[in-house]
Amino acid sequence: DDDAFNRLASDIARQVDSIKSNANQIKSLALSIGTERDSSDRRQQLHSLTHTTRALCQAAADQLRDGLAPMCVGLAGGARRAQKDRLLDKLAKAAGDFQEAQRLVQSREREQVGQQKRAASGVEAAFNSDAQPPPPSGAEDNSNPFTLENAQMQATADLQDDLQAAEERESQLRQLEQDIVGINEMFKDLAQMVHEQGDMVDSIEDHVGQAVMQVDEGNKNLKQAVTYQKSARRKKIIIALVVIVALAILAVIIYFAVPKPN
Repeated sequence: DDDAFNRLASDIARQVDSIKSNANQIKSLALSIGTERDSSDRRQQLHSLTHTTRALCQAAADQLRDGLAPMCVGLAGGARRAQKDRLLDKLAKAAGDFQEAQRLVQSREREQVGQQKRAASGVEAAFNSDAQPPPPSGAEDNSNPFTLENAQMQATADLQDDLQAAEERESQLRQLEQDIVGINEMFKDLAQMVHEQGDMVDSIEDHVGQAVMQVDEGNKNLKQAVTYQKSARRKKIIIALVVIVALAILAVIIYFAVPKPN
């Protein structure tokens, strides 16, 4: 049992360390959103990392609740409960760091999605108002109808690409928000675990308190029994002395009452 407990506790500790490391990496990647370092590959890496870290958090919480906690039942599991509580505290802090990183990603992504949508809407409004889109850079003849047509086609393709990129980022943002909701639910599970742990400790303290009271009451009863026993012994001794004195008096009376032969 001790080996199984230690193996599971070590596994949870490694997961907690991975969560902390991933949270720091997520924060670093989040700061690149909207900068020159921003790219589709980095965003994919970012969202894949957040999804993986969320799964790590949930797995560690499940192992704490379903695997480690049942091994800490009873008065003999005090040392195990202390180790489990330390792991629970570390997991809560690591999950808090991860949630903070998630919210940073959410804020940066939401800002970028808004900018892309506004830019795409501006280009689309220009088309709807029959305004001539600017030709691509490097165009030589603005009066050539073929050049203008190519410019319109290029602008339309760019608009579609921008809209598609905005939709992809919005989809990733929705997934991120779902992950944040999942972490919030996990925090509720952790809070419930802490509450149940507190109830269990209170129950143990109540049982210990009752045992102490029963021991005190037993000591009082024992002392009272000893007192009764001493009192009974004293009464027996007194009665015995009274009987002996009475027999002695009776013997003296008989001795003097019986006539002596001449």
